[in-house]
Amino acid sequence: MLVASLAPPAKPELHHHFDMPYEERLRRHGKGTHTEIDHLTVSEPTTVVFEWTIGEDTVETGGELLVCWRWPFDWSDLQTDDPSADGFMSLKFELTSRDKREVTLKPVYNWFSGIEPWHHQVHVKVESGQLRQGDHIKLTCGDRSQGSIGWRAPTCVDNHLEFVMAIDHQGDAIRNRLPQQPSFPVVPGPPVRIAAIVHSDTVVGESAEVIVRAEDCWGNATALEDMPVVTTDPEDSKAEIIPVDAEPVRPSYHFDVTFSQPGSFRLNVECGDFCAVTNPITVHAEQPPLEIFWGDVHSGQTEIGCGSGTVSESYAFGRDCAGLQFITHQSNDHYVTLDDWAHVRKVTDEFYEPGVYVPILGCEWSPFTKDGGDRNVIYGYDEPVMRRSDRFFREDVPDPEPDVPRAPEFHDAFRDLDVLVNIHVGGRMTNLDWYEQKIEKLCETHSTHGTVEWFFMDALSRGYKVGLTAGTDGVMGRPGACHPGRRLIRNLRNGLTAVYAKELTRESLWEAFHARRTYATTGERIRLLFQVDDADMGSEITTTGTPKINFQVEGTKAIERVDLFRGVEIIDSWDVSRRVEQPEDATYLRVLWGGTERKGTARVQRVDWTGSLSVSNGTVELVEPINFQSYDDDATLIDDNRIEWANKSAGNASGIIIKVQGDDSTELTFESGPTTFSVKLNDVLNEDHRVDAGGVGRFAQIGPPPNPGGPMTFDLETVDEESVTGEFPYWIRVTQTDQSLAWSSPVYVTRNPS
Repeated sequence: MLVASLAPPAKPELHHHFDMPYEERLRRHGKGTHTEIDHLTVSEPTTVVFEWTIGEDTVETGGELLVCWRWPFDWSDLQTDDPSADGFMSLKFELTSRDKREVTLKPVYNWFSGIEPWHHQVHVKVESGQLRQGDHIKLTCGDRSQGSIGWRAPTCVDNHLEFVMAIDHQGDAIRNRLPQQPSFPVVPGPPVRIAAIVHSDTVVGESAEVIVRAEDCWGNATALEDMPVVTTDPEDSKAEIIPVDAEPVRPSYHFDVTFSQPGSFRLNVECGDFCAVTNPITVHAEQPPLEIFWGDVHSGQTEIGCGSGTVSESYAFGRDCAGLQFITHQSNDHYVTLDDWAHVRKVTDEFYEPGVYVPILGCEWSPFTKDGGDRNVIYGYDEPVMRRSDRFFREDVPDPEPDVPRAPEFHDAFRDLDVLVNIHVGGRMTNLDWYEQKIEKLCETHSTHGTVEWFFMDALSRGYKVGLTAGTDGVMGRPGACHPGRRLIRNLRNGLTAVYAKELTRESLWEAFHARRTYATTGERIRLLFQVDDADMGSEITTTGTPKINFQVEGTKAIERVDLFRGVEIIDSWDVSRRVEQPEDATYLRVLWGGTERKGTARVQRVDWTGSLSVSNGTVELVEPINFQSYDDDATLIDDNRIEWANKSAGNASGIIIKVQGDDSTELTFESGPTTFSVKLNDVLNEDHRVDAGGVGRFAQIGPPPNPGGPMTFDLETVDEESVTGEFPYWIRVTQTDQSLAWSSPVYVTRNPS
C-alpha cells in the first residue's frame, strides 16, 4: 500500500490516507467532487466543475486546493485571462462563518508541477486569509458563460481517466488526498483512415497475419462500420485470405493469408471510402535461416509508471492493434513497487505465446542525466529482484533491496546479469560518459521524443559498439501505434525495431539482440538487409582488403536516397528517385524544414516551425503536406501568393509540396522562427537551396521534389576503396520520399594494412 507519493527534487508529498476511515477523512480534510462524467470523446470541448468543502483542518495562507491528473492526459491548457477563449477557468467561493474574513484565492494552471505521477495540476492558492470548516469553493474549468467553447478533453483514449483532488492545508507541500471521485472513459472519435500491416516473412503454404486498424484524427484505434476487405493483385499471386473471426474484436481486424507461390507481395485493403496497402511481405519457397520480426523494446509506461492503461491493455494493444511480434514494458523504476514488479512479471509471462507474441521482462533505470540517465534494462530471465535508481512512493512495507543511484553502481549491479541495456534519449538522456560494453549493446535512434541520430553518432564517436533500435517510449498505452497528440509531452509518432532471428521465441530474440542483428525505422515496416563482406548487421569482422558492402531495401513508399556511412561520415550516397518531371505550365517544388532545437528530452528538442511561404511576381498553390505528425499540424493556402503552416519538428523533416507559376522575376520567401530567407524561382528549379538554421541539424530548403512514383526497391553492391586502417562502423540510412527513415545497425570492421 502506498503511504505517500513524492516528487523530487523538492519532495512534496501526497498522503493517500487509504487506511483512514472514510468518515474521518471527510471530517478532517473535507470533501472534493467534480461534475459527473459518463464519457468524453477525444478532444471534445466540455466543462468540468470542481468543488471543495473544507473540513475541520483549516487551510492557512499559502495553502492550496489542488486538482491533478496523470502525465499522458493532454487536456488543453487552462487560463484565466480571456473569458471568451478556450480553456477559461473561473472561481467562486462562499464563506460560512459570520465573522468578517478577507480571503483571496487565485487559481493557477501548471502543465508540469505535480505529484508523481499526477504531473498536471490546477492550484487554487490561498493568497490571504483562511479557509475554515464548511467553506465552499467552486472552480469551473471550461467556463462557457462568456463565449469560451470549454475545456478540450485529452487526445488519447483511456478506460479509466480520473482526477485527484487534494488539499495542502499549511502550504508546506504536504498534500492530503480527498476521497476519490469516480473515473470515466475517454473514447475515440470516428475513423479518418485505416492502416494495414502484414508480417514480413512467411513460407509458401503457411499462413501470415494481416492486421487492419482504423484510426481517428488523433491516431487512436477506433471502430469501422463495415468489415474490411483484403485482396491481392491477381496477376501477382494466388493467395487465400480468411478473416480470423467472423465477429472481429474491434477496432482491429485480423486475417490469415496463405500464398501458393514465392515472391514479394503487398496486399490491398478497402473499407467503404478508406483504402490502404500493406508493407511488403516476402514469401519464401522454404524456411529461411533468419526472418524479420517487428517489435518495440521500449514500449513505454502504463499506470505502473506515469502512463495510462494497464499492463495487460498495453500488451494486448501492441499485439492486436499495432501488429507487434515482441514487446517490453518499461516503467521508470522509481515508480515501481515490489508488488508492481510482481504484477509485471506475471502479466509478461501470461502473454507469452512462442511463435506468435513475445513479451520480454523490462524496466527503465532512471536517474537524472548527471548520474547516468535513463537506460532500458531488458531481462533474459524472470527476475524477482528490483534494483532502482530512486523511489517516488513511500510504502507501508518497502522493498528491502538497496537502490543503485548512479551509473557506476548500476554497472556493478548489472554487468554480470543476463540483461541487455538499451541506451536512449528519453526523459533523462543516457549519459554516455558511462558505458558498459558487456551489456549495453542497443541504442535507440527514434521514439515519440524525437529522431535522435545525433545521439547514436555520439556513441559511435566514442567507440561504442551498439545495434540500433527504435520504439515508442510512450505513456498513452499505444505501443507500436502512438501519435504525439497536442505535443504537450511528446513530439512524433513512434518508431519500430526489426530483428533478424531464427524464430519468434524469447531465446531466439535474445540471441539476435546480443548479436545486434537489429535495425530501426521511424515506424514504417521497411525491409532492410545490410552486410559487409557477407557479415550481418551487428557483426565484428577484420579485413585486409577493401570491404565489400551490399544492401537491399524495400520501402513502404518510393525510396528517395540511401546514405552509406563509415563512422559518422557519409562516404557515398545514391539518389534513387529522380526528380519529378515538370509540366510545361507550372513548376512543382518541395519546401522542407526540420531538425532539433537542442539535445535533451522531448520538450527541449522541439522546434516550432510555424511560418509561411510567400511568392512575389507569381502565384502558388498548396499541393500536399509532407510528414505532418499531429492533427494539430496544418498548412493552409491564404491566397494565391501565400501559404501558412503550423508545424513542429524534433529531429524529423516535414514540409509541403507546392505548385508555382512564375518567370525569371519570381521570388519565394520562407519565413519562420528559426530562419527567414528568399530565393529566386530559377535558382531552385534543378537543385535544392538549403539553409543552416542553427540548433542541432536545423535546416530549411526549397527545391525540386523527388518522384513519389519512383522505385520502392533498391539493391546495391559497392566497395570502400579509400585506403584507411583502424576500426570503423559501416551502416546505411534510408530516406523515403515521405521522409520516413530506416537505419541499419553497423557492421564493425577492423581494417588492417594490406
